[in-house]
Amino acid sequence: MYSEMEKKNLEILERNFQDGCKWNCVQKLGVEIEHLVVDNQSGESISYYGEHGMGKILSELSELYPRSYTEKGCLLGLYNADYSVSLEPAAQLEISIAPKDSVCVIKTIYENFRKQTDPVLERHGCHMVNLGYQPKSKVNDLPLIPKKRYTYMDQYFQKSGSCGRNMMRGTASTQVSIDYCCEQDFVEKYRLAYLLMPALKLLSDNTPVFEGMPYDGYLARTYIWDRVDQERCGILPGLFDEDFGFHTYAKYLWNLKPIFLPIPGGSVYTGDQRVSEIWSDRLLTEEDLEHILSMTFLDVRLKNYIEIRGADSMPVEYSMAYTALLKGLTFEREVREKLLSDFAIDESDIKTAERSLQEKGFGGEIYGMPADKFCTRLLETAGEHLETKEAAYLEPFFRIAEERVTLGQKLRRID
Repeated sequence: MYSEMEKKNLEILERNFQDGCKWNCVQKLGVEIEHLVVDNQSGESISYYGEHGMGKILSELSELYPRSYTEKGCLLGLYNADYSVSLEPAAQLEISIAPKDSVCVIKTIYENFRKQTDPVLERHGCHMVNLGYQPKSKVNDLPLIPKKRYTYMDQYFQKSGSCGRNMMRGTASTQVSIDYCCEQDFVEKYRLAYLLMPALKLLSDNTPVFEGMPYDGYLARTYIWDRVDQERCGILPGLFDEDFGFHTYAKYLWNLKPIFLPIPGGSVYTGDQRVSEIWSDRLLTEEDLEHILSMTFLDVRLKNYIEIRGADSMPVEYSMAYTALLKGLTFEREVREKLLSDFAIDESDIKTAERSLQEKGFGGEIYGMPADKFCTRLLETAGEHLETKEAAYLEPFFRIAEERVTLGQKLRRID
């Protein structure tokens, strides 16, 4: 049984998700693309520090942005009306594009970001690459940026699994966020995102190298995330239970270990303490909520939107194919219902599919279908439910499915 304080805090968590419902059902897409910034000559990662580090580069870029974010005097992020630029743990550069209803608009915003950023990087002798993992550097050689959050996470993940350092310092992803209109709409979209996840990971597989050596396999980021912290990564428990909904996610968060606690003027490490212990005698504040929501790294995360997190960082034509695919498959209810009805799966089916793809790539199976056939079906379905101009963005993924060769495989062959 929950105490009165626990019930109130669970209500606060659940109400946060209710408040995220877009009751007018105008659906938009948010896109985040992480980049690995590497030296032009050596291919080694550029850290935050030094005359040509990301701190200095952000300082020069700041002239182009109306707002910025600093921590303890260190510049860590830049913002304008269309997007924000921020740094991941080992100075990976992320653009987070504000929600838009058009893939074409998203692509234009991204291209404008590159036009502004690439020349500054070039002046410092470096450039951005879109890969799922560092092409040359090894994670033990990469310092964290001066952000306390990452120091605490680094400390915690050293005992929660074997690949925390690889995840924080080595990886780069593409993430797409979609809106939900009501709780039932959330349930459909959330379950569908997990149903799609094996195919999304395969189509976006773009990791030819792991710790400086060719990666002999597929879905390297899945391998890494499976070994970070099983309590906060992967699949949400109870995903396919009959009563699944906002309350399921709220209870999951209530039992999460938040790793650290923001306090006035800083933060404090909380280690193995759970949310339920830390907030057993006081109500969650808005700042508390924001922190707790950010400390889970499920393949599909819930905030005031649904964040689909499984894809590697990819060149822009593939990132836009990924964005268009998700729009075509998630925006229309009839499409969602058809896919969920045709593939009556459970959590173990998703894991079985991902293991098959990790071993065999396009030679594997997804829910009993050959991987290429399953991916092609998804692409064809999405294309039928997009405007002609947006459907054209799917072409790079059609080629991948037809050739049965991932982006990572192609790069390994070139090397």
